[in-house]
Amino acid sequence: MEFQTIGIREFQEYRSRPDAWVIDVRSREDFAEVHVEGARNIPYEELSIYQKYLPKDKLYILYCDRGSSSLMAAKELSRNGFRAVSLVGGIQAALPREG
Repeated sequence: MEFQTIGIREFQEYRSRPDAWVIDVRSREDFAEVHVEGARNIPYEELSIYQKYLPKDKLYILYCDRGSSSLMAAKELSRNGFRAVSLVGGIQAALPREG
């Protein structure tokens, strides 16, 4: 399977799909502090452990702090037959801007 990177517009569209799971690959501590509404936390370091429990019929939308860990996670998942996308800019792009 192939993976792709997506921007914030696609992120909003993709996450509304019934087959989509938003996965935060940051640490449990970072996730507890702030995360995207509806996201599930699977820290990047634990991804290989949890892969066997993930349904293959889902679209996995991954994000991290800035985008590099989720990119590596999306590559790994796609190599193993999952549909995965990575949010460019990570949670920094996903959170509403204060202004």
